[in-house]
Amino acid sequence: MAINETKNGTYRVRKKYPLDVALLLELKNPYFDKIFKTMKEAKEAELDFENKIQELRKTKDKTIFELGGEMLFRDFYESIWLDAYSNGSTSSHPTPPTKVTINNTKDVFRLHILPMFGRYSLNYLNQNKQFVARKMTVKAREYANFKTLRSYVNQIFDLAEEYDYISYNRLSKTLKKIKALKKIQLANNKQKEDKYLSEEELIKWIKAIEEDHGEGLLTTQDYTLFWTTYLLSDRKSESYALQWKHIDFNNNQIYLEQALDKLGNVKSTKGNKKTIIHLPVKLKKILLIWKSEQKKELKTLEIEQTDQQFLFTYCDMHGNINKCVHTDFLNYRMKSVRKRHPELKPASPHKLRHTSATLAKKYGMTVEDISNGLTHSNIETTGTYLNNDKVVPLTPADYTLNHLMQNAGGE
Repeated sequence: MAINETKNGTYRVRKKYPLDVALLLELKNPYFDKIFKTMKEAKEAELDFENKIQELRKTKDKTIFELGGEMLFRDFYESIWLDAYSNGSTSSHPTPPTKVTINNTKDVFRLHILPMFGRYSLNYLNQNKQFVARKMTVKAREYANFKTLRSYVNQIFDLAEEYDYISYNRLSKTLKKIKALKKIQLANNKQKEDKYLSEEELIKWIKAIEEDHGEGLLTTQDYTLFWTTYLLSDRKSESYALQWKHIDFNNNQIYLEQALDKLGNVKSTKGNKKTIIHLPVKLKKILLIWKSEQKKELKTLEIEQTDQQFLFTYCDMHGNINKCVHTDFLNYRMKSVRKRHPELKPASPHKLRHTSATLAKKYGMTVEDISNGLTHSNIETTGTYLNNDKVVPLTPADYTLNHLMQNAGGE
């Protein structure tokens, strides 16, 4: 018998490959040597070893022993999978992932996947479904974006199968059955009201913004960025990417045709849509004031304000001037406002979009107009993807603000 119990209470299977098999597999080490937690697993491994020898002698198929699968999960990820993923070879998506997406993926592996599986071989994981299922179920309870994590693990074993490191991906069905428990829990706990501000809460936010700007606690740029993002009902990344060439003061139009990624690079908008938005009266006044003030600020830096100039820029920690604002710029400004006004409900740029849509519907705006105003790709989210330019005569936020002012007796 080739099974021995170790001092640690595990079971070691040590068997020598027959000479003809060792020569066929070109083995440097002629021994099969593995340790298992239970006697049952050890016996199954010994039987599997004998069966594979018989099959190899019949078929001469070297992949039967999956020797490439002895590579550690971490090593396969770093030396094989990551390059294939970066080139777009691990999924059916028509384009390769962006640099931002690649960096996010590396973080998912570094923080979550490699600590779980990095030190185990592909074979061990592929042959121990229950072990993988236990680890992944624990992670599903604590990590909300579990579906992405599960997809990456499955991609690792799909690629290992494609490149003949393993005979086939035995984990696919097991992984699919594991539910995203944390995300389900968060969805059940989250109240609908948490997604948007009420009329009263929105009015308080508007008053706080006006007050802080009046007292010099918000710069003209910060004030302009808030109103631009709110009144356009756009995504903050689309506000960040606005250049003066996109603001047509003569025809009272704003052109939304690009966004910024997390690294500050210009990209297309979500769904590759281009949208023409009627310039709200209030926003036009604010933008004209900011354009004049920005021109003076840039002049002190010996920079000429052109149509290519971005509306919202800052000087970063490395001394780079006139740099596009970073991804959380507006979030930080809104948090600073709330610190000065603790009576305000928590809010974010994305929550403002929800608020605009919810209150606009309450005031009678059609779902179709709301969907167009939010530049959604389909009406269910707020249709089909549209490649033509859409014209938005009135955004949900502008529609809402008009009703709020009327109800409050304002202009």
